[in-house]
Amino acid sequence: MKTMEQIIKEKGREQFYTYYTSLGYDHRTAAALALFTYGRYSYKEFSMADLYDALSRNREYLPPEIQDFSEELEFRRALPTGYGGSAPGSSKKYSFAKAASAPPAKKSGPAARTSRKSSAPSGKHEQGLFPRFLSSMRSSGNADSFSGGIAYNEEADACEAPSFGLSESPMQGRPDIMGFAGAAGYATDEYERIEEKDARSTVAEATSTFRMTTNTASAGVIFNQLRNSRRIDRSMVRIEEMLNYFRYESEIPAEEMFNISYELMDSGNDRKYLYINVQGREEVKDRQNIIILLDVSGSMSRNAEQTQAIIATIVSKLGNGDKLSLVTYSTRDRVELDSFTVNGPEDRIRVMEKLLSIEISGCTYGSAGIERAYEIGKKNYIPGGNNQVILITDGDLNFGITDKGGLEELIELKKKDNLFLSVIGTGLYNYKDDKLETLSKHGNGVYRTVNSLTDVKKSIDEEYASLVNIIAKDVKAQVEFNPEVVESYRLLGFENRTLAREDFANDKVISEPFGSGGYGVALYELKMKTGNTPVESGLKYSRLITTGSPETGTVKVRYKEPLESVSHELEKVIESSEASCTDNLRLAFIVYVCSEKLRGSDKISDEEIALAKKLYTELGSSIREKNAADLYKLAGILDQSVEELGIGIRKKPFPW
Repeated sequence: MKTMEQIIKEKGREQFYTYYTSLGYDHRTAAALALFTYGRYSYKEFSMADLYDALSRNREYLPPEIQDFSEELEFRRALPTGYGGSAPGSSKKYSFAKAASAPPAKKSGPAARTSRKSSAPSGKHEQGLFPRFLSSMRSSGNADSFSGGIAYNEEADACEAPSFGLSESPMQGRPDIMGFAGAAGYATDEYERIEEKDARSTVAEATSTFRMTTNTASAGVIFNQLRNSRRIDRSMVRIEEMLNYFRYESEIPAEEMFNISYELMDSGNDRKYLYINVQGREEVKDRQNIIILLDVSGSMSRNAEQTQAIIATIVSKLGNGDKLSLVTYSTRDRVELDSFTVNGPEDRIRVMEKLLSIEISGCTYGSAGIERAYEIGKKNYIPGGNNQVILITDGDLNFGITDKGGLEELIELKKKDNLFLSVIGTGLYNYKDDKLETLSKHGNGVYRTVNSLTDVKKSIDEEYASLVNIIAKDVKAQVEFNPEVVESYRLLGFENRTLAREDFANDKVISEPFGSGGYGVALYELKMKTGNTPVESGLKYSRLITTGSPETGTVKVRYKEPLESVSHELEKVIESSEASCTDNLRLAFIVYVCSEKLRGSDKISDEEIALAKKLYTELGSSIREKNAADLYKLAGILDQSVEELGIGIRKKPFPW
């Protein structure tokens, strides 16, 4: 008889088991979560003890409705990795039968016409879940598509025809364009188009205004592309979000909402680089009202593993007395848990048992799910508490309100209930980044991308407070440069976050929020003025009036308290143009060069790439420790050619 540890090791689930135990889940629960993933079967009545008992006997758990599975059992025993076994008749500690056994909505219209039929032979138990698994395995001829108790659901994408990207077995390494089902199609990822801007003269425009952000979603997308050997499009690379992904050494304010810091670095010519860090204070509310809004449509069938880890992480962060609601949506929305009060480890286990009872299938009626989540959040609203909707999705909304304009209007209306919407994006091949960015911005929440267990650890576990505890909203920044010191400037990134000068003081113009302890980084390339000649406007009828100040410029930050409508303002003077570079700016410059390289940009030179490599070797031990898990990614980008990185700038979707 194999031990549980052997089973976990043979299935390659050690890292998941270790992670779940690190969150505080007991051995049985961690083992079950590591080896079983929600989405394929609807476990209507079971406990983690049931699953653990089945695993301990080296048997896979089967849904109780399957009574006669002799054929299936023989087939499972023949599989290379040994999936055979029957379900033990163990007692049920918890029951979710009423919540999970509602009949599915009938399909009609286009959804029904595009639904794919099972190819399994007709038989006594043809309508059960296990024959569907058997059929999909036989038709694909690939037993390895089964992982951790979940197989690709052949009916999952019924509302999403034509199907793009994955075949019914996951790809390993770089996919061959003709080597998988649907290869004739195209990836349908969507990103807001980015057009790089040139430097601006301080005489023509002395101020630079933009929406300050703490988002890191672009970095999550990019590193996932590299991890899966997928091509990178310029519009995927938002430099400001790449900068925010890394960790810097900044002082957290004790009293003010933000601490503004800056540094300057010489580049060996008449150009300098200005680093600005807007660091938010730490502020965590005592009581939480968390509403998880989970996309369980067909396109999410490939993302269940990381999604389960995300939810387990969120649940582990809840304190006694906190409220948790779970709403799912596909062809229709469903309330799985409504204001469930967490009062200890057993309640956290019960939530995860509920998650494992959920099946993935159907269309993506996201707008209905959003309305239901806000409805529950409003009903359970905690005055003075943290009232947060967390949307987990790939953004593929194909039912209900699907366009960005309509989603923007919906969220603008719903956020009047003083609920905040943060977005966790996940997925490959059909990822709608532009819609998720719209939802988070207008929902006063932050936006992150998660596609691996490493991503979950960094962006959810380690930065949970900044994800759910919003300390300020509509945060804007404005930098005014002194024309007597700075000849021109270029804001690196923020192409789609630029604001007009007058928007800075206009409280009707929305921006983005900051979470507890969150920070936003901005980087400028400056061309310094040389000589003592007066500054001329270049105009016939007017002259530029300057003050003679030696200051380089002034940074202003404007924000609103989470439930207020009037802004507050802070400012920091950049007193000198003398270099004051630390590892913060060195790291930011390296990230910038890597980002431009990933864009295939003509804005960087070989000299700047060489400088970035030099600075990489000079980074101190403290900043290296803060970014130990991520610095190697930058080293790889610096050392690889554009061809090796798979850079491809295209106006239309491209095949992978």
